[in-house]
Amino acid sequence: MTHLTSEQRTTAREVFATPGEIADLAAAKSLTVEALLDLVRAYLAEKADPGLAELGAPVDKPVTITRDERGVPHIAAENAADLFFGLGYAHAQDRLWQLDFHRRYAHGTLAEVLGPERLNDDILARTLDITGVSEATYEALHPESREAYDAFALGVNAWMSDLPNGLPAEFEWLGYEPAPWTPIDSIAILRRWWWYLTGRLHVLWIPEVIRATLGDQLAATYYTPDAPIGTIVPPGFYDPEPRWPSREAEELDRRAGGDYAGLGSNNWTIGPSKSASGSALIASDPHVYFTVPMDWYEYRLLGAGYDVYGLAYPGQPGLFFGRNKRVGWAVTNNICLQRDLYEETVNPDNPNQYRRGDTWEAFETRTSVIVVKGAAPVEQVTRYAHGRPVVDHLVPDEAKPAALRGTANRALSLAWTGFQPSDEIKAALDVNRATTVHEARAAYAPWKTPTWNMMFADADGHIGYQTIGAIPLRERPKLGFRDAGDPADRWQGAIPFTGLPQMTDPERGWIASANNQTAPDDFPYPLSGAWTPEDRYPRIVDLMEARAPHSLESMHRMQTDVHSARALKAAKALVAAMSSPAPGAQAAAVEALRAWDGELTTSTTAGTVYNVFFEQWHNRVMEERFPAERHSFAIDSGNGLSAALLSENLGDWFDDDGARLAAIRETFSVSLFSIVETLGSDSAGWQWGKLHTLGGRHPAARTPLQRHFFDVPFEPHQGGTATVRNAGYGLGAPFTTKSGGNYRFVADLGSSAARAVVWPGNSGEPGSRHYADQVRTFLDDGIYDVPFGEGLPEGETIRLMPD
Repeated sequence: MTHLTSEQRTTAREVFATPGEIADLAAAKSLTVEALLDLVRAYLAEKADPGLAELGAPVDKPVTITRDERGVPHIAAENAADLFFGLGYAHAQDRLWQLDFHRRYAHGTLAEVLGPERLNDDILARTLDITGVSEATYEALHPESREAYDAFALGVNAWMSDLPNGLPAEFEWLGYEPAPWTPIDSIAILRRWWWYLTGRLHVLWIPEVIRATLGDQLAATYYTPDAPIGTIVPPGFYDPEPRWPSREAEELDRRAGGDYAGLGSNNWTIGPSKSASGSALIASDPHVYFTVPMDWYEYRLLGAGYDVYGLAYPGQPGLFFGRNKRVGWAVTNNICLQRDLYEETVNPDNPNQYRRGDTWEAFETRTSVIVVKGAAPVEQVTRYAHGRPVVDHLVPDEAKPAALRGTANRALSLAWTGFQPSDEIKAALDVNRATTVHEARAAYAPWKTPTWNMMFADADGHIGYQTIGAIPLRERPKLGFRDAGDPADRWQGAIPFTGLPQMTDPERGWIASANNQTAPDDFPYPLSGAWTPEDRYPRIVDLMEARAPHSLESMHRMQTDVHSARALKAAKALVAAMSSPAPGAQAAAVEALRAWDGELTTSTTAGTVYNVFFEQWHNRVMEERFPAERHSFAIDSGNGLSAALLSENLGDWFDDDGARLAAIRETFSVSLFSIVETLGSDSAGWQWGKLHTLGGRHPAARTPLQRHFFDVPFEPHQGGTATVRNAGYGLGAPFTTKSGGNYRFVADLGSSAARAVVWPGNSGEPGSRHYADQVRTFLDDGIYDVPFGEGLPEGETIRLMPD
């Protein structure tokens, strides 16, 4: 490793903090561009150097941190406090700036260092009072959870006190130093992630917009599913009677789904009857936004009753995905509603009061000041009604009921299960040490937020499924705004853990989920779900049966599958509608669609034609019925309707069938013009990978030099929003991948065999070789063997010795 002089370090810090093109920065320092880049590269490599191989630390017994070939730390210690101290130390070595970024995101202090562009994030965090909830949560923790969080914080602070080569570069160019880490910070990060997974208030207001615009009958048409509904838990694994006293959900509330932006996850578990090894298998590939660094951290804990490998969210001492020697577990988001928006009546004679029963009561208020870099501070005042924060500012005015628009006589308050203290880390630690499917399931009994689909497999060959999380009971099933004065809309406790959907060892030999409906409509408790459209789950079912018996290889191939049945069906309908294409580009495009197999590879040209067309067609369909001010809400879902309209004039959406066909042909022409303008007139150059790419932007990188080293370059990426290999690009062009399955994990519980890959890498330090070392393997659908045998693997090792 090159050792820099003090002058060279000063130069590197200066150019990193200076705006301007790289060539201009080099010239200002009398360097060539190559010399400047080499200098900065050496500076970042020095930052990533962990320093001494052995050093003193406030631990009781020696702690060993060994990083394997992918930079995954394997932490070994004799007691739990030392084990989680080592984890905090390793985590800070790899991700210190990301930890601080997530901490600020949770507490609402991002604008202080990143400026006005992050003000809305801070307003949301202050409105939710993530800090206050986290403080209350810490006081309610089980002693074991508190010990883990306390020790983790000590480990982070120990690394911050060492810092052999100074703070990560982001701190230097942003001009601040991180405060000491506290257990509250880790809890706040987790609580803010819970909101990301369960908040999504648009799921509540969009059905209101759809109803108000279309009426109930046409609104039900809008929510046409892509395929027959498949449930995770089939009939036979629950008794449909007695039903919890409830009004029957209206059709729209049963059909309203989540968004189509590619958010979601897959998981499945396979029993011995469908396994090539005769053992239980498990697979997990969670889907979140592709971020740099990635919002996952992979590690292993060894000792103090743990031998567990897997994936955690940044800052957390428990693994949410992974395996130990006897049990494996996998997660998808369940998307049963854990929040509601309530219409509050405000006193017309006193705007500081709201109706509570038969009286007027004063809003409680909480005030805080948000510091904004480069701008004046912002005072944030949150009002509370019925103990719930008022969130009118979080809901677009166009999405509100007419009674709430432009009036001070109504307000919207938010109920969320995440406002209550809960101890999910205790459940995570318990499942990390479970030895059977039964123990793993029982570990999640106290879990409150979020609702997840948990899959289990154990060394005895058993497999299982369990819905976890507190799903509120409401007398009136409804997706939309609720009445604060109506008892039927109030929460009446939650579905008991024993009443949540679950199953063990089904005869068919497998269980799978893909954010699809949890159980059939006759399930005895109202699950109040806003599940995703039917696209990935039917494909998983087909592959599960067609490719049995399964192995680690076949499960990984399933995770990387890019077949889109939805796209293929729509393409066939589009070909039929384009019965007489014009010569040239239009004829070439129709012929490509006619011959297409539905595989969204990077080389497919038909996939490009389909995706560009469908994006514009979906917009055209929504324009037919929604005014401009509501269009942005309408296009968030309804893709099933748009696909169906390629074959028939469903619900008389268009004036007549001639108008429908004319709209298809006009949209096809417009989309082809867009393709030709972007990729040229030769259809051989219309590869999907030229439009659909994957890369990452670092949230603090602004200058060309910062982006050069901290961003991950964009490269062709296969898949799409409806493929098992999820690669969602959101709404509208460009088709850059925004979210999808960025971690893949498979394991055979009959042995220590496991495989994993994470994009882009496990380190958050761009000077580390593990910053983006898994990108090429990930894009090429590769995967690595996980070193989960006896003891620690070979690799770079640090020993923390008692002071």
